[in-house]
Amino acid sequence: MRRLQCVLLFCATLLADFTSNTLVQAQTTSHLAQIKTRNTLRVGTTGDYKPFSYRTNTNSPFIGFDIEMAQALAKALGVKLELVPTSWPTLMNDLENDRFDVAMSGVSISAARQKLAMFSIAYLQDGKTPITLCAHQARFQSLAQIDQADVRVVVNPGGTNESFARANLQRAQMIVYPDNNHIFDQIVEGKADLMITDAIEARLQQQLKPSLCAVHPEAPFNVSEKAYLLPQDAVWKAFVDRWLLSYMEHGKLADSLEKWLHHPWPQASPSAIQVDELRDLMAQRLSMMEDVARHKWNQQSAIEDLPREQKIIASLQQQATALGIPATWAEHFFRGQIEAAKQIQHEHFVQWQTQQRGKFENVPNLDTIIRPELDQLTTQILRQLALTWPALQTAREQPRITQAMQKLRDTHLSTVAVTLAIKPLIDGSAF
Repeated sequence: MRRLQCVLLFCATLLADFTSNTLVQAQTTSHLAQIKTRNTLRVGTTGDYKPFSYRTNTNSPFIGFDIEMAQALAKALGVKLELVPTSWPTLMNDLENDRFDVAMSGVSISAARQKLAMFSIAYLQDGKTPITLCAHQARFQSLAQIDQADVRVVVNPGGTNESFARANLQRAQMIVYPDNNHIFDQIVEGKADLMITDAIEARLQQQLKPSLCAVHPEAPFNVSEKAYLLPQDAVWKAFVDRWLLSYMEHGKLADSLEKWLHHPWPQASPSAIQVDELRDLMAQRLSMMEDVARHKWNQQSAIEDLPREQKIIASLQQQATALGIPATWAEHFFRGQIEAAKQIQHEHFVQWQTQQRGKFENVPNLDTIIRPELDQLTTQILRQLALTWPALQTAREQPRITQAMQKLRDTHLSTVAVTLAIKPLIDGSAF
């Protein structure tokens, strides 16, 4: 018996030491420790969801309730704040790829997100409700009334609004519109009948657009909660929960939210959508083609790689559809970029053949270095294309887009290649 007691005591000691060591190790490897070491808190935010996170264009600062909360969290940590732009379709991938430490942008708790991440304690209870023209309120009181073949429901891609609509509507027409800052204009302009969104956003939008009315926001279709999206890190979550609970107990959170609900929000028009960033990303991709050509020259491999082209196009079509860009138009645009890239490579080959050029030294590896960079750049182009898509569909924006794209001709890139790259954006095929 005494021997058994000794064994149990020894095991308990081992367990205590193991637990203590595990806790210490978790604390030193958690995001909390990394934030302290980095002296920067990285907060992911979308900039398209009033009153939580908003900016009029990519060059303007973020403002909103969750931006103020992010500033308060950084202050509590004693570190600097870095706001990292993200989007609803890419939110979970950006978290998984460690682009930010926490997402603060009016994020709703969902089962799909909980499979991959953690959430802080909830700071707001909400639910989905319709918003439509005030004259049509009586038509859209229930999901059964909305789910009719002649009803057009507009959704922003990648978030809980889209997932709720797709789960509950089978017959209604679904219109995916990627620019959440101007999505409610689709209803005002008669291009959609309604949107189903969080009650808090519906209340805010009816203040900003008097022709719109939130339909029974006091009794939404479901109950959901908003919280801060976190990586799977118990130590970091515990810190955020303690900070948030303290903020809520002192009434600061309620006061801040009330302030932002009545904020005089700046209005951005679709013409404020930036095409310069899209143009610059296109130019950056084309400028990498010289290294691609050098690698192929050294390997004496063909410029054209049709299997890879088809793989790229198939992948981009899926991503484009998720972002609200028609797959056929996305293919049209990226085939233009591929042809432009091959044109630059071809011109380099002709030049080097004339010079009887030998092999190049210190050329980055195509498979391990260049192509991963190109893939990342292509994803950036696709995201920017989604932001620019509303302007591309508007005939009155075409002169501005054409003028912005013509500046590519001022670079040292091939004139023929530039023409191929910008053609999908200036030929009017988007509308």
